[in-house]
Amino acid sequence: MEYDQVKDRLEKIIGDSPAARRLFFAALDRLFLRSRYIRREIGRLKRSGFSPEEILDAGSGFGQYSFRLGRMFPAAHITGLDLKQELVNSGNLFVNRSGMNNIEFERGDLLTMDDEGRFDLILCVDVLEHIEEDRKAIGNISRALKPGGIFIFTTPYFEGKSTEEVFVDEHVRPGYSKGETKEKLHEANLELRQFTITYGPWGNIAWKLLQKWPMSWLSGRIWLLPVVFLYYLFAYPLAWICMHLDMKSKNKAGGGILAVAVKR
Repeated sequence: MEYDQVKDRLEKIIGDSPAARRLFFAALDRLFLRSRYIRREIGRLKRSGFSPEEILDAGSGFGQYSFRLGRMFPAAHITGLDLKQELVNSGNLFVNRSGMNNIEFERGDLLTMDDEGRFDLILCVDVLEHIEEDRKAIGNISRALKPGGIFIFTTPYFEGKSTEEVFVDEHVRPGYSKGETKEKLHEANLELRQFTITYGPWGNIAWKLLQKWPMSWLSGRIWLLPVVFLYYLFAYPLAWICMHLDMKSKNKAGGGILAVAVKR
């Protein structure tokens, strides 16, 4: 499935309304298991006393994570970086209308980013699996971090045994193992501090209920959106339980990872 087609259609449906975009962000927070893992990790950072001045949302997309970071760290300046100019434009329009003065969006590419020692925290949500030259991207991210800066990212998990057909056509690799993740981070002067396997057995059920099946229906048939809304009313309670159980589990295998690294 070409997930970008669905995202492009959703962007047009949401339009320029700040209220519609806030509702959309709230829906994404509840529908995506990875959002829950990220929210938990950012919450842990904040409770630890972490007080960043500069944050980068690398591959900001719709901007929901930039928005969350802006609310959680109001004293920090958040930059949302994305390849698509239309997403950058809509993101800036949203934050301007919402009065979120600590957030701005820029068009940019992780392969050409040349910031040095600027950011305290870089968040990168399901982006690296789309980049062929991922070592270069990780190297640029490392260079952009201050010493001791934190890199949090999510990506599919892959240990070399494919159990299911790759769902998203835009991926250039099926994912990362722990060994590959550690090696690529080490090469970029980053130390892996946490490697959490997500979307285990329970999370996989939630993913099928809330993403795989509905997105497959919507691909090329966006007019089915009202039907999908009705479907979610029945599917969400079961999926919520599955997501909760996944976050309580110590998954030995799964569809995704959340990794935390520190700039040495």
